[in-house]
Amino acid sequence: MSARRHQQLTERLLRQITDGTFVVGDRLPTEEELGAMHGLARGTVRQSLGRLEELGMITRRPGAGTIVIAAEPAGSYRPVALSAADVVTIAAGTRLVRPEMGEVALDDALAARLGAEPGTIWFRLAGPRVRRGTGERPLCWSEHYQPHHLPREKLLRGAVTEADVSSQAVEQTITAGLISTRMAAALSAKEGDPALVITRRHVSADGALVGVGIHTHPADRYQITMTL
Repeated sequence: MSARRHQQLTERLLRQITDGTFVVGDRLPTEEELGAMHGLARGTVRQSLGRLEELGMITRRPGAGTIVIAAEPAGSYRPVALSAADVVTIAAGTRLVRPEMGEVALDDALAARLGAEPGTIWFRLAGPRVRRGTGERPLCWSEHYQPHHLPREKLLRGAVTEADVSSQAVEQTITAGLISTRMAAALSAKEGDPALVITRRHVSADGALVGVGIHTHPADRYQITMTL
């Protein structure tokens, strides 16, 4: 239970930093103040702040307090998720720009991409994805699909939590692809250029496909680095 609570506080503070509630240079409330605000033990708060420090977003020094030093996790954007926390970090640190949205009936081709039944109705949200708080060119073209009858509020707000992701089985597939005409215009890329396509399929505990995210990255906008 304690682990879940410190994760929730981490997600809350991460979102407050990425959305500008706390900006670079701001001092966060003290451990005691955060504990009182959220009804948490000091040790639980310390775990949460430790995670933000690992991400390179805050610094903690005796006498100076906890200072925000970055508006997003340190390092370059990492498109491949290795944990539920990574999925949350990607969602919290990025956003869709003027996304398209609406219900679609899956034809054979789209059903195959999603791993769903042809003819079923899904809600689709799609658009260029950028880092929050920057004017940089888009990172990728993101498509999100979920069965039309499921609630859409979290999807529309990009408010995924670690608890949401941890409650599901997530199948992540990485393939090569090409930039389509529609993507090229939105990403300021060239049609037909090579791309990295990351597909994440979310399956509920009862085996139902409850969401699919497909993220197409132009070849010059992703990097995968691992230390073995």
